[in-house]
Amino acid sequence: MTQLMTETNTPAMEKRVLHDARVVLGKRNLQADFEHGQWWVTHVPSGAQWAVNDTNIGLFDFEQVYQGDE
Repeated sequence: MTQLMTETNTPAMEKRVLHDARVVLGKRNLQADFEHGQWWVTHVPSGAQWAVNDTNIGLFDFEQVYQGDE
């Protein structure tokens, strides 16, 4: 069984998740955390949070799970 990129907990994957999040979400001050077997991204100032999903186009997809205080 092939492991998805979002299930890969390495420093290199964390760097890639953060890079893609900045591009896709258009935000800075992001934090990536690996919990429950996948990556999550949090916008530190507001607390907004996204689940990171694999895609077949090269960039990750980000599903917002908490809107935060924006």
